[in-house]
Amino acid sequence: MKHPILRLLVFVLLVSVIPLRHVYADDAITPQDQTLWVGQFNQCSYNALASVLTYFYGPTPKYANRKDFEQDTFFQPLNSTGYGAYFGWAPWTSYMVNSGKIVWDNRPVTDLVAQRFSLATKELPQVLNMHWIDVKYAPGEKKRLIAKLMSELKKGPVVIWTPYAAALGPKSDGWKSIVRVSDDEYKVPFSPSMTHSVTLYLRPDNQILVTDCSVYNGVFLADPATVVSVAASMSASVRIRMNNQSSIFQRGLKGVKDDQFDVVFFRKKGKGNQKDASIPKMNGR
Repeated sequence: MKHPILRLLVFVLLVSVIPLRHVYADDAITPQDQTLWVGQFNQCSYNALASVLTYFYGPTPKYANRKDFEQDTFFQPLNSTGYGAYFGWAPWTSYMVNSGKIVWDNRPVTDLVAQRFSLATKELPQVLNMHWIDVKYAPGEKKRLIAKLMSELKKGPVVIWTPYAAALGPKSDGWKSIVRVSDDEYKVPFSPSMTHSVTLYLRPDNQILVTDCSVYNGVFLADPATVVSVAASMSASVRIRMNNQSSIFQRGLKGVKDDQFDVVFFRKKGKGNQKDASIPKMNGR
């Protein structure tokens, strides 16, 4: 299927069907981990940010109309910053939070900070046959990027922008579809006609928990090398030109520079313990 619109329609249909069946995570996933999965909203970035808000402030509040709730909670705060056109993409969740205009369960979210950062590799990853992105690391680079990711996760939850979603993998096997070619090369399956947002949490055992709204009950464990490879692959995805059209990068990513596509969230100083961001603590962190 070569037409990008058809590809996108197929993916949307896939995501809409998958929630009808459970994707059972491995035994290490706890019921408390599962409470961080959010999937009822229209945009993956909304679901990813709602997971973060659940982590800090409690479950999604009840609402009468989903569209109105999305507009009030996510779009209007972003639109107030002048970046409303980017409502569906992960990096701009930082503007939603930093606007100070989000209200969650009748509580103004004014004590949360969002900071963008980059997990890009020095060498731009290469697209292979529009099905895979080949990520190669310079000597020592993977170790450095993993250290960067773990450092950010110690501050709080992280939302990353990716061209990969669990729904793209065979039998919805979560984040196990990424291929390790060698210690310094990974291949990431992707769809050139979509972008996706997922939320990461650091568990007490230093494993990374991924909440992925592309599949129902999509909570998985992923090793750090897999996560940084998926994050790094986004640098290639935004630069793809399809059918002689401008790439996302060429059209402009206003308010975001230097491939700072990923966002960490933490409490302002004096507003709770921002150093201990491990999952066992729930509300009132």
